[in-house]
Amino acid sequence: MRLDKDQDLKELLRSPQFSETDLSGKVMKRLYAGQTRKERFLVKYKVSVMVIAGMLLTASSGFAAVQYQSLKNKQGEVTYQVKPAKEAPAYEEEELQRLRISRDLGDTLLQEGSAAIFYVVAHNPSRQLDTRFKPVTFTDPSELRSKLSGQPFVIADSLTDNYTFKSAKVFFEPVNMVNPPTPEEEAATAEKLRKQAEASKREYAMMPVELSNQLLNVRTVYAQGKNEIAVTIVKSKGEFTAYVDEKVEFTSEKVVVDGVEMIYTQYKGGNSMAWTAEVPGSTEHYQYQIDDMSGQYLSKAEMIEIAKLYLK
Repeated sequence: MRLDKDQDLKELLRSPQFSETDLSGKVMKRLYAGQTRKERFLVKYKVSVMVIAGMLLTASSGFAAVQYQSLKNKQGEVTYQVKPAKEAPAYEEEELQRLRISRDLGDTLLQEGSAAIFYVVAHNPSRQLDTRFKPVTFTDPSELRSKLSGQPFVIADSLTDNYTFKSAKVFFEPVNMVNPPTPEEEAATAEKLRKQAEASKREYAMMPVELSNQLLNVRTVYAQGKNEIAVTIVKSKGEFTAYVDEKVEFTSEKVVVDGVEMIYTQYKGGNSMAWTAEVPGSTEHYQYQIDDMSGQYLSKAEMIEIAKLYLK
């Protein structure tokens, strides 16, 4: 199955709620990366935590003359890269079917700012567990800053040209992802939930879990009338890889803003600016992306001015 051609898979990955057991590996994460118009980027995240949807916007289909860029840290290690979708991994249909079911259950049953472990009966021969959770939404920037106090990044009241704060979604890591269970503990939980599903004659069972105070990501939207700018900040480890459909028409270039190397991308659906910043005193880093979601309404110079707000 090709990730860039399968629409059901794209819909499945639209939610950022993918745990280790959601995808095919102990430290493999992938997600659906934000959307605007027709085509979409798919993202794989090679770390032991999941990340938010929205690190790359969509584009209209066109020609295949694309440029694949990457960013490195001071040690010369790749922290962010873009690759063609043909290099993305394939996944078994049965696994995807299970993920679709648990995604829908999470969407239906979970309240905002809550989490749960789901056991799905169908399409689950290896008795996997899926962790699903929902973000906390903020409409007041002061409340958001209070909640994220201590985080070394900016929460602005407004951006360039009178774009004002509209809303933000903040994802916190579930406690079972902060302190993962042993294989034996996970198997015992799966068996417990399997029996609950069998006893209740349902196609699933769920067990609520708490959200920790460990930030995964924050996605803030600023609006000026119908035009919007989204700023996504993701706390991560390891490299971040974005897979792009070869039919997507876009151009990208590296720019240096106040000494920081960034990737500026243009496409028919809008513009984006992406870069990486190290977390002080840690091996982790923040992935930043600014997305003009209104169809190239902003110029490169204006995108650079917005980026400067987050370099202070």
